[in-house]
Amino acid sequence: MNRPLEEVGEETKPFNLQLRLPPLPRSARTGRDAFAALAKFHEVSPADIESLTFALGEALANAIEHAACDGEIEVSVTIDSRAIVATVRDRGRGICLPIDSALPFPDNSSEGGRGFPIMQRCTDFFEVSTTPGDGTVVTLGRRRRDAVA
Repeated sequence: MNRPLEEVGEETKPFNLQLRLPPLPRSARTGRDAFAALAKFHEVSPADIESLTFALGEALANAIEHAACDGEIEVSVTIDSRAIVATVRDRGRGICLPIDSALPFPDNSSEGGRGFPIMQRCTDFFEVSTTPGDGTVVTLGRRRRDAVA
């Protein structure tokens, strides 16, 4: 049951999740499931859980597929009374493309390139930080729809 913020105080202590996942396809499911369980336990709205689970899955799939290294993928999630923020960090090769403010979907015949536009559309804030040869950090977040302003 969601309680108004007045009942739990102006700010509640954030809840954190830290994962280190091997760069294997099954790790995307592990990350999504861990996030969804934590969010549900902390009474995050189903709409927020669904959107961020989808975006997190895309970020993990990108890290697994494109990092091109055997290093672990680090996932951190913070849930507080106002927002949910997930960060996915790999230590791979990085990317060399600019991340514009509004990312278009590729045309229908393209085999890839949908991950960042999907993540952007499932979140309220989305940031990519990358250094070629040193990895990529994707930060995804949503303001909680169940929070009282």
